[in-house]
Amino acid sequence: MASRLRFLGSGDSQGVPRWWCGCSVCQEARATGLNARTRPSVWVEGSEQVLIDVAPEFRLQATREGLRRFDAVLITHAHNDHILGLGDVADRARWTKEPCPAYAPREVLPQLQQRFAYLFQGTYLERIPFRALEDAGRTFAGYAVSAVKVPHGYNGWSYAFRFDGPHGSWAYMPDCIGLEDLEPWRGLDLLVLGTSFYKEPAPVASRSVYDVTEAVELVSRLKPARTVFTHLSHGIDRRKPAPEGAMYAHDGLVLELP
Repeated sequence: MASRLRFLGSGDSQGVPRWWCGCSVCQEARATGLNARTRPSVWVEGSEQVLIDVAPEFRLQATREGLRRFDAVLITHAHNDHILGLGDVADRARWTKEPCPAYAPREVLPQLQQRFAYLFQGTYLERIPFRALEDAGRTFAGYAVSAVKVPHGYNGWSYAFRFDGPHGSWAYMPDCIGLEDLEPWRGLDLLVLGTSFYKEPAPVASRSVYDVTEAVELVSRLKPARTVFTHLSHGIDRRKPAPEGAMYAHDGLVLELP
């Protein structure tokens, strides 16, 4: 079965429009919705249904896209914009009695337990068991998944995932800046990379995600066959074209996966 990647959310940690902001992008997002975007989650549709991260708006995202069931959840890191929908996932598993394991890199699990203590006990833990991705011993929608720790700038660290399948490879790297070790990211058919702003005036030391100009330079070194920028803030205006060779994600975007 051919696999697809569906962007449930393509925004940064605050979403667009920012509720308090009157910039031209936020105003356009309220008026026509072209730039409206929820926090970052994606859905791998294939031999299994796999979520990557679970945004605060997950319930609304799933309703919009008609997502009713899934087989596993992968978590990149324990920041709010990537995990606050876990309660919705757990509630579905509890009420339907259909278990849905959640996998995260081992060092992320204690942070998840600290944030969601109630999910690590009783019926909830039976329905949504949390497991170390390093010990998974399985594929996800037909892909072998490698979790690679990456620098998250001012916010410390995150993980990015590489997916290797029989027909190609792709990567999901929503939160990263200052990547030095490029070897795990060579030979990709698709790179999904986080870029919050087009050009950031602030120094790298005070930031946590690439801007578009920096991402273009990274992509020129990695040379993936396709590149999609996600984790977009109100610093990105989809009325303007993306750099040559790349595209901007949007909520509901569907891509064929290798």
